[in-house]
Amino acid sequence: MFLTLDIFLSHFPVIHMSKEEFTDKFSVMYSTKQSLRELFDMVPTSRGKPIIKKPDADKRYINRLQVIEYFYEIIIRNRTKYLTLFYHAYFEFKDPCTMKWDGINLLSHKEDYSVISLQKNDQSRRLIRNLFYLELLDLTKVTNTVKSHVSFWEALKGMYNKLELADRLFAPSSIDLFLRNKRSGEMNYNTLFYLLQAYQPKASIFNPYSIKWIMDQVIDHYLGYKGKSIFTPVLSWGSYLPAFMHSDYQEYVGVDVMPSVCQKVEFLADWYSNKDPKYAEKSTTFYCQPSETLLTDEIFLAKYRNHFDCVLVCPPYYDMEIYHEGPQSVDLYPNYNEWLDMYWCQTVQMCYNVTKKGGIFAMIINDYKTLDGNLYHLVQDLHKHVSNYYEIVQTYYLQNRTSPLRVNTKDRTERLCIYRKL
Repeated sequence: MFLTLDIFLSHFPVIHMSKEEFTDKFSVMYSTKQSLRELFDMVPTSRGKPIIKKPDADKRYINRLQVIEYFYEIIIRNRTKYLTLFYHAYFEFKDPCTMKWDGINLLSHKEDYSVISLQKNDQSRRLIRNLFYLELLDLTKVTNTVKSHVSFWEALKGMYNKLELADRLFAPSSIDLFLRNKRSGEMNYNTLFYLLQAYQPKASIFNPYSIKWIMDQVIDHYLGYKGKSIFTPVLSWGSYLPAFMHSDYQEYVGVDVMPSVCQKVEFLADWYSNKDPKYAEKSTTFYCQPSETLLTDEIFLAKYRNHFDCVLVCPPYYDMEIYHEGPQSVDLYPNYNEWLDMYWCQTVQMCYNVTKKGGIFAMIINDYKTLDGNLYHLVQDLHKHVSNYYEIVQTYYLQNRTSPLRVNTKDRTERLCIYRKL
């Protein structure tokens, strides 16, 4: 199930084409699609004006031969070389058993709040990205990011197979970055892939090392002892599984509505078990169904009532990410208040039933604003329901690309809210 280099390259068949042909066919996807030839010949668009309006001052035009050479080198002449380099940098992962799973502190203290870094020691993300590459990069629709309706994977395949470049990658600032030579004198290919990742929508991954650190340093701290059993009402693309395997916890039960996710997380658990007998001794059980339905599942409740040391959940952010399969909560409960009552409240009540007295409920959440301006106060709305069953004991801020507490409608600083069952 892992994405090998051969499988990755099979998505991008070799194209044989002269530079002249390439100049005529490689196009930038403005509202009026234009080839490099048309752009540099300053052919007017349907609006009557060329894209490059001041050729003497536009570095794209001044350096047009370099621009053509840059894209021809990466897309045609040595496409396999650069795709291979991208695979190694983005999808290839080290054996997780050789990664560092202890000893890197993620906590820092500000004036009146504590911050947990999600950026440190994040190589384990590649394991998840590799296993779920299509689900993360193509099949999941992200509703609150850039206005592009083209996924990262579609844009990558469009650039290499259809010879179509996203218009933001032809902006003067982008081209300027592409043409800056690396110190080694090599083609600055990595900037192209980096900007493609930055511009095109894709689902997010939670760093498994961060999860493991939270289990060890936060959850166990508030438990007052070393936890042994953990329950997650969603599988979060399998990120909890490596964290569990490299922790001292011995039992993991997880739930998700997507069959492919459940199947791949089961595969990952078996993969670990086959690597070392110590992983085979751990217990993993996965339920492929909506988490709220477990509230009325008498067999499940009889088996796990007052059972788990902790519950850890990063719930769906209502309709921020639209997934491609399974009975999604936002489809079952399309009205936000209904979603809170029927999905979230019932999931929390179910979690309460299976949490030990004194056990921990840990929730990772943030508010979010849609592109059309709808603001969802998830932090307070989800907390309201959780506080009906658990007592809040602490809140941490999770730092990932943005500074904690930055006042901004695009603030992506999530909260880790720690609750205890009394």
